[in-house]
Amino acid sequence: MTGVPGKWGAGAIPEIHTPLMPSTIRNETAAAARTMAAIVAIVFAAEFVTTGVFALLGYPAGDIDAMLLDAALLAVIVAPPIYWLVLIPVRREYEKRLAASRAENLGRLAITDPLTRMMNRRGITVALLDAMAQSERYNAPLCVAMADLDHFKPINDTHGHKVGDQILTELAGILSDALRMPDKVGRYGGEEFLIILPHTTLVGGRKIAERLRAGVHRWEFASDKGTKLRLTVSVGLTQFRKGEDLEQLLARVDKALHAAKHGGRNLVVARKTA
Repeated sequence: MTGVPGKWGAGAIPEIHTPLMPSTIRNETAAAARTMAAIVAIVFAAEFVTTGVFALLGYPAGDIDAMLLDAALLAVIVAPPIYWLVLIPVRREYEKRLAASRAENLGRLAITDPLTRMMNRRGITVALLDAMAQSERYNAPLCVAMADLDHFKPINDTHGHKVGDQILTELAGILSDALRMPDKVGRYGGEEFLIILPHTTLVGGRKIAERLRAGVHRWEFASDKGTKLRLTVSVGLTQFRKGEDLEQLLARVDKALHAAKHGGRNLVVARKTA
């Protein structure tokens, strides 16, 4: 807009989000009023974002009625094509991004355990399949552990499910804090947690599993009502063998866990073969 000084340039209209009137300019500076006779501008916006400005110049000074009439006509004439050319694509892009965001959130919810906020069975299984593929591809060692809270059913029966949920939530935090950055843990079901240890041999995996077991053993749970409990976990451990499938790997780690349970609990049992 030629002759409009300072902040009253065309780019200023989207900033103020209001029609720019002659009186506005005159009130701002006397120089602006002398520079131009009149102006009306229509701002088009979609989703609170300015998408365009249509400006009309050249009215005799003070002819406000004519300007407002033309502004109304201008809105009727210009709005439909602007709507189709600008607002519709903007709206579609907004809806596309919104749908993608919702899909991402739903996908995240589908693999997240609502209680512990860690991966659920589906999520940790997908992560394990990916870890197995990476192990095969790069010929890197991979260990898998299954940790199970000892004597959890009597705790639930005696103290109630609310206390049981608090225990599982705190246990999930203890397990997560004890793992390394590339490791993954998820709630596999009930009080069982599946742990993925990439780039780890059976010897290294046993050290990590022992650290997990010892950390839980030192933990004293205190409920909201003051109930205090000492808890332990049993851990089964195995190393992935090239060429085996998911069922074979999980069956072997499950056997190792059962051996830890039958061996007296609060133990780590590593199993190399089926």
